[in-house]
Amino acid sequence: MLNAMKTDLSELLHLSKDALHIHIGIGLYLVAMLAFRRGPGSWWPWLAVLGFELLNEAIDIFHHGFSHLEVSGSIKDLFNTMFWPSVVLTVARIQARRLRGLAAVSDSRAANQT
Repeated sequence: MLNAMKTDLSELLHLSKDALHIHIGIGLYLVAMLAFRRGPGSWWPWLAVLGFELLNEAIDIFHHGFSHLEVSGSIKDLFNTMFWPSVVLTVARIQARRLRGLAAVSDSRAANQT
């Protein structure tokens, strides 16, 4: 049933299943940020997307059976789903660290001037 829904959605949107993973990964990341009320630098939205994708792959394996287990396909799906959420998380965390460093330098200079 889930595979039929994914195929129907892919056909309706005229997207490959790979592209669908990319769009769903970004969409879930945004929804998780809103639901958790966390920014892009928080691990919680990223972990929610990862959990969803791992569950999706487990359902695919269960649906197709272990005899048709395609590890390379699952790895590709995981990569496509997690790539942009991982990039956003990494950039947000680097930016936050950089801003904290600039604030510390600014506070140190202010303290030295008084």
